[in-house]
Formats: sequence, C-alpha cells, structure tokens
Amino acid sequence: MKSGTILYTRAVRVMVTIVHGTIALMMLLTVHTAMAAQGGHSHAHSKEHSEPALQLLNASARATKPGMSSSAAYMTIYNGTHQAVQIRSLSSPVAGKTELHTTEMNNGMMKMRRVDNLTINPGDRLELKPGGYHVMLMGLNKHIAKNSEVPVTITFSNGDQKTVIAHATDEIKGQHMAH
Repeated sequence: MKSGTILYTRAVRVMVTIVHGTIALMMLLTVHTAMAAQGGHSHAHSKEHSEPALQLLNASARATKPGMSSSAAYMTIYNGTHQAVQIRSLSSPVAGKTELHTTEMNNGMMKMRRVDNLTINPGDRLELKPGGYHVMLMGLNKHIAKNSEVPVTITFSNGDQKTVIAHATDEIKGQHMAH
C-alpha cells in the first residue's frame, strides 16, 4: 500500500508541475501579445523583415593577370521596393574608378560605353553580365586573383547603399563577348 501512495504522490507532483508550466506559458504568451498590440516589437514583425528591399545577388568578378589595369564585375540587382530606383554611383576599394558600362555593337565592332544611370522598376531584375550592362573596375590597385573577394558598393537614387562581395573567377560565361 505504501508504494501505491508513493506513486500517487509522484503522479500528483508531475501533474502540478505540468499545470504550473502551462500557466507560465499562457502568461508569457499573454504578455507577448499585449506588448505587440501596444507597439512592442517581436522578431517576426520587425521592420527589416517586412519591408521590401534592393538586393544584389550572384556577384562575380573577372580575375586578372598581373599588370592588367581593369576588370569587370557582374551580378543581378533585384528591386523589391515599391518604387523605381536608379543606380547613381558605384565604388570598389580595388579600383581607382568604378563605373556602370554597357556593351554595344557599333559599325560591326563591340564597344563599351559608360552609362550615367539606369532605372530599375519595382519587382524587376537587372542582369549585369558580359555583353550587356556590367560594372567596370578601372585603375586596379593590384591584380584580382582567382577566388579572391571583390567588394562593390552601389548607391541608389532612394539613398540605399548596398555592398556585395563579388567572387573572382576566370570562368565567366559570355566573358569573351565583352572583354
């Protein structure tokens, strides 16, 4: 009979612990809900996760040989905002000058020309790639070694400034078309 009483007492203690834990969890959820309703922040509803943004994706740069003075960087720019934006300026610590260029056919010759700004509409993706729009890195401080990291910063018309790390490679699809 004594062992039955001990088991009963343990079962009651376990049940009391579960009930107390459930009550504590309910109180915590109630406080969290009240704070959220009063303007408190929860991680799931923070501004940085709910606001659309500009994104720089899949960045790569052309590796160079020693003595080469320029290179190019490529990426996809996604405008996840609700407004059209323009690329205003570019910079990179590896180059004395960083510009947006395009490649065009002119009198049977492929030629590059500088582009002062480029508009990206809401929801659009702009592909910076060989043979089209691309980032020119001119006046290189040193050669860009294969597998090195090349930071590129883009400033947009809405004031956003985004930096991406382009990974240097010598195998960029379509590269021969532009450079």
